[in-house]
Formats: sequence, C-alpha cells, structure tokens
Amino acid sequence: MSETNSFFKRSIKSIFSIFLTQTKVSKIVRLAENFVLIEMAGTKLKEAKWIPGCKVQVDVGNLTYRTYTPISVDKEEGKLSFLCYNRKEGPASTWIHSLKVGDPCEVFGPRESLDFSNLEGDAILFGDETSFGIAKVLQNNVKKKSYTFLELNSAEVGKEVLGHLGLTDHRMMERSLDGSHLQTMAKEMFDLISEIPDPKIFLTGRASSIQQVRAYLKDSGIPTNRLKVRSYWADGKKGLD
Repeated sequence: MSETNSFFKRSIKSIFSIFLTQTKVSKIVRLAENFVLIEMAGTKLKEAKWIPGCKVQVDVGNLTYRTYTPISVDKEEGKLSFLCYNRKEGPASTWIHSLKVGDPCEVFGPRESLDFSNLEGDAILFGDETSFGIAKVLQNNVKKKSYTFLELNSAEVGKEVLGHLGLTDHRMMERSLDGSHLQTMAKEMFDLISEIPDPKIFLTGRASSIQQVRAYLKDSGIPTNRLKVRSYWADGKKGLD
C-alpha cells in the first residue's frame, strides 16, 4: 500500500472510530471446505440494534473491510456470529486463513441491509455459498416458510454446511460451465412463486447470476418491484455488500 493510501485510510478510520466496535474472536468453527463460522465478543455489542437480515463490516486487515451477515447477535453476552465463505483470493481469504481465537477485530455495525423482522407470509431466496448466512436468518424469522435456491460449486459440501446450520427446504444445483443451471433454477423459482400467495422474493449472491435470474423472472411476468436484491460479489470487483 502506498504511503498516501495508508494515510487516507488512517484518517478515515479516525473520523469513523466512534462507530467501530472493538471485539475479540471468541470461537472459530471450520465447518467444511472453505466455510468458517466465526463468533466475536465485545462489550459494545450488548448495545447493538440488530435487525434480522442486517450486515456487519469487518476489518480483515490493513483497514480493509468485508461485509458479512450476522446469523445471531447475543446482546446479553455481547456476541455475534457469522459464516464466512473463503473464495481463496484477496485480503478476506488471508484473514480467514490466519484467524485465531483471541485475535482483536474491529466491526462496523450491525447496519441495515435486508429486513426480515416483519415477514408475514412465505419467502423465497436465491443465492450461492455467500448466501448461507442470510438464508439461515430468513428461515429463523419468516412467519410461515422459506424456500432457498442455491447455485454451488459442490452440492456435497453445501449439504454438509447447510446440515450444520439446520437449513431446510433448500434446492441446490451445481454450476454448469455454460450457466444453463441458472435458467433451470429460475424456472423452478417461478413455478413455486406461482403456487404461493404473494411470497417475498430475495435475490442474493453473485451479481451476474442475480441479473440472469432477475431477467428470467421479469420476462415471466414477475414485477421487478417484488424482487429485493443484494449483490455480495461480482467477478473482478472487491468489497461488495
């Protein structure tokens, strides 16, 4: 990092330090290949205003922040936990690989992202490996039933992690080289949407996959204003929410 960039980051951190929460890593559970469940503890977390579906931004080193979905926030104990998917590239990957219990960490949030606090009916969520956390939060907070559609590199690994999280009613499909799995999955989603009275629909994960699923649903007659979108990553880009 250049001296100018380093100075800029330190200045920004100084300005926003009042919003940062000092925590320590209290538990690390490596669930399966590339999936790590991390728990952090900090006194200030007892004051956190947590909305199910919110996000936290974590300093993964050198004042670089990456965004995760808290699976739970324990205000009594001052703890939060979130699931990381290690994509084996960039600063977040290095941080996850080297992380140890007791390591200090700064957290910005919880902050507003998706809001699952008042879901009266059924809900449908599309995503990928980076969406496991938000899928778990959705299942825990929907009043009726949640259905999850996931594109994955490995259905076997996905099944293992989702089993650990207790996530049910999920449809997994491994990625195809030509991307044809997305049309198949979008069609299955549309068929389900057609059977359920006014379900809430959330599209998460990879930006290009969201675009294709969104386009299929739109062309099939689903108004875009019914689709809540959160892109967690995109090819060639860093630090998305």
